[in-house]
Amino acid sequence: MCEILNEYFANVFTKEEKVDELPEVKIRFQNDDSCMLNDIALSPDIILNKLMKLKLNKAPGLDGIVPRLLRENASVLCRPLSIIFRCSISTACVPLDWKKANVSVTFKKGAKDQPSNYRPISLTSHEIG
Repeated sequence: MCEILNEYFANVFTKEEKVDELPEVKIRFQNDDSCMLNDIALSPDIILNKLMKLKLNKAPGLDGIVPRLLRENASVLCRPLSIIFRCSISTACVPLDWKKANVSVTFKKGAKDQPSNYRPISLTSHEIG
């Protein structure tokens, strides 16, 4: 059954082509900077605030980190995390581990032998956004 669901979900979602170079953003917005994300603030204080709001009953993602660990160590983690996040934004590079997920399925309704009657649930690393 797992292989059938995997094949179905792989066919339903479109795989994006790898783009070596993104089109110039200003051309897309026709030199209107008001629509661009020029300044994203990710200070340690903002990260600390987000970490403190993590829901403790959530399951860990592929990294195995439970939200309680992040929340209880928020004051120590907020500065290094802000550096990592700012670096990711400034280089336009998202680490591969942030793109990985454990995928499980939930039955929606209808015939249980139809893959289209299941919904994939992706467990990723905890988001603090």
